[in-house]
Amino acid sequence: MEIYRYRFFFFSGKGGAGKTTFSTLLALKLSEKFKTLVVSLDPAHSLSYILGKKIGEKPTKVTENLYALEVDIEGEMKNYLRKVKEEAKKVVSPLLLSEIEEQIELAYYSPGAFELAMIDVLFKVKESLSKEFKKVVFDTAPSGYTLRLVALPELLINWLDRLLSMRREALRYQRLSQLKEKKSLEEILSEDPVYRALTRRKKQYSSLRELLTGKDTLFGVVFNPQVLPIEVGKKTVEELESLGIPVKLLIANRFSDPSPLNSLFPDKAVIQVPPQEEEPVGIEKLKCLLHVIP
Repeated sequence: MEIYRYRFFFFSGKGGAGKTTFSTLLALKLSEKFKTLVVSLDPAHSLSYILGKKIGEKPTKVTENLYALEVDIEGEMKNYLRKVKEEAKKVVSPLLLSEIEEQIELAYYSPGAFELAMIDVLFKVKESLSKEFKKVVFDTAPSGYTLRLVALPELLINWLDRLLSMRREALRYQRLSQLKEKKSLEEILSEDPVYRALTRRKKQYSSLRELLTGKDTLFGVVFNPQVLPIEVGKKTVEELESLGIPVKLLIANRFSDPSPLNSLFPDKAVIQVPPQEEEPVGIEKLKCLLHVIP
């Protein structure tokens, strides 16, 4: 398959399957021709280990054309909730604000907080860092996290559509109840901080949906030759595609023979990374494997 025609790359699979190793390997290959960024979205953060270099929260130069970034998951969750608080201050009565802030603090521990923070990270990378880099490779969290992450934009867009519709109706009735000279509904909507905030969020999530499903994005799943990683990988492929995200590449990591994957998915491209005597840690060892990527 023609790897170079894609701009964004996502790799998922069971924990320990080799997502970080292959993501880094591909980023190194792409950096031979393009300025490339590899981003770790995995809380385990193995990128620094694989590269043999401390990777920070801002793009860290690894080679002439390769940069790496490890996302501070806890920091991003706190940053996301801080932004929610700021938006609440614009639209909530001061009498209610302290109670709402307390609920927002509790949201840090709630299900979905991790995925919402990652959504913000993806948007930030797409809108700012992708202007600097020609290719961006995402090393995602293990399969379960990834599936929830990619399903979220569509769910949030549907939810926001309902909220926008309800807010529009509320403002329409409010306008009709006014006896003095009225502004048009569109003028009222454009000035309403709640409606503006919801609209801004919907644009962000729509942009992310386009990133995940667009023609410039390649989704891959990494497999190991053991029974459980193959089953987890198979389920990941099926669930991603049920969400409307085509999986275009399978990675047969540590496979002596990739035929089991060819049999399972005869219509998909497979890259075989044969077993190594030593773990490929560091740029020089990774360079020895670049030939596996066509």
